[in-house]
Amino acid sequence: MGKLIFVVLWVFGSLVLEAQTDVFERVQSRSTGEGQVSIRQAPSLERMMKDYLQSNRSASGVEGYRIQLYSGTGNNSKQEAQEVRSKLLGLFPEENVFVEYNAPFMRVRVGSFRHKHEALPLLRKLKDSFPSCYIVRDASIPLREF
Repeated sequence: MGKLIFVVLWVFGSLVLEAQTDVFERVQSRSTGEGQVSIRQAPSLERMMKDYLQSNRSASGVEGYRIQLYSGTGNNSKQEAQEVRSKLLGLFPEENVFVEYNAPFMRVRVGSFRHKHEALPLLRKLKDSFPSCYIVRDASIPLREF
């Protein structure tokens, strides 16, 4: 059983899968000069792993953190968000700024961090100009932003 878990973890940790390749078929396939791997498991485990792989392929990003500078609603919220964005870029031109609309809120966020503690140095710098800014969790940050 331990060997099965090791093989499954190794497969998912090290293989780069092609879009239509079944991971179980790929592991069990045999090439010239290579050994053969046999996987014996319950069909429900294979279905579960295929569902997991499919959900990862369809995910648009990973969970991470950003610093929120502004959140507002109402008629002037778009203009206020653009003013916050402009002020931030004037002070920190190298930072990536994200102006987002998620009804009914306009939000201005900055940075892309995998872990909360990575955002703290930037948060400290931003507090002078944006005293109400804080770190927020973002469920879908594209990997290319890290």
